[in-house]
Amino acid sequence: MKISYTSNRFLLFIIFTACLCLYFAIQKKNPDENEDILIIPSKFEIPTSKYPTTSGLILDKLPNEDDVIELFQVWKKENGRVYKDLAEMSKKFATFVSNLKYIVESNAERDSPNSAHLGLTNYADLSSTEFEETYMTLNTDAMDIVNDDDVQDVTCSDPPLTLDWRSSGAVSPVNAQNGCGCCWAFAAVGAIEGIVAIKTGKLTPLSVQEVLDCEPSGSCSGGYLENGFSWVKGNKGIATQTSYRYTAKKGGCRSAKIKNSANSGIHSYEAAARSDRGLLCAVAKQPLAVMIYARSPKFQHYKGKIFKGEDCPLDPMNVTHSMLIVGYNSENNEDYWIVKNSHGTRWGIHGYMWIKRDYTKQYGVCAINRHGYFPVKN
Repeated sequence: MKISYTSNRFLLFIIFTACLCLYFAIQKKNPDENEDILIIPSKFEIPTSKYPTTSGLILDKLPNEDDVIELFQVWKKENGRVYKDLAEMSKKFATFVSNLKYIVESNAERDSPNSAHLGLTNYADLSSTEFEETYMTLNTDAMDIVNDDDVQDVTCSDPPLTLDWRSSGAVSPVNAQNGCGCCWAFAAVGAIEGIVAIKTGKLTPLSVQEVLDCEPSGSCSGGYLENGFSWVKGNKGIATQTSYRYTAKKGGCRSAKIKNSANSGIHSYEAAARSDRGLLCAVAKQPLAVMIYARSPKFQHYKGKIFKGEDCPLDPMNVTHSMLIVGYNSENNEDYWIVKNSHGTRWGIHGYMWIKRDYTKQYGVCAINRHGYFPVKN
């Protein structure tokens, strides 16, 4: 079904919005006149009784034109989107429609009830190119410092059948990068939070912003996961999240002015053995920072179930994003990793995703087995 941008409902939507833009332009010139009229815009909103929320929607068939406009209105409100003018809104609406069509078509092609389903995440108005340029920024050109022969295997005996470090109080709440490509810092800090909580019995959210500001080679345009660990080691710890707050942009390093959180230092970091068993043994001891290939529309619009990475390349060095494995489980005899992302709670399963544990691939789904790192704290 083709969605037209000339339906009466959409034209009405555009006309009302144009009137509101003109009204606010006039109000800006006359800010003291008739302030009570500022409540009027809410009366012009198109009713959204059919879709009170976009959360939990099963998008397995393409809505009609009126429903698409309602969905866009609800989605904008839920995600706090405000566009600068009608031209930008029209462009974003067209992208939203294109993404919606992809989501519906992908859901219709799911091969089993366990397979990942897609939905309207907080990135539904971004094209694949925009999403990739903003969030798939992991630096990889110098990261293969450790050769396969140099990686010491992680031994473990009788790891639990299922594990979730969240239930043990070793995982902080999900946060959002908010337009800054610093997944590398989020993953490194998340792993450090985990080992500190396990060793001390106290979970303290730590400062991603401090690592972003102070690790010289890292920025919102990319960085190295390992360098994040190295900087915290050299700094003998890291500040709390509340004392050094996240701003979604790189600023001047203030580590000398803000004290480290107690017991937040690490002694070193190590690479997990590059296999499914290696990751299992590592995660059985603590949350594990990993790198994966995530330059995929299925990743961008992921909302639930088991992600299998069908369109991931075979090259294990082709990774674009850092995340944190916080446990593992299974559904209908299909094993998966529980992975924490840094894209906010409106993405995925309240900010998490399930990635299939694929024993048939040397480096797992989207190379998740290839680049796993964990901090060491004595």
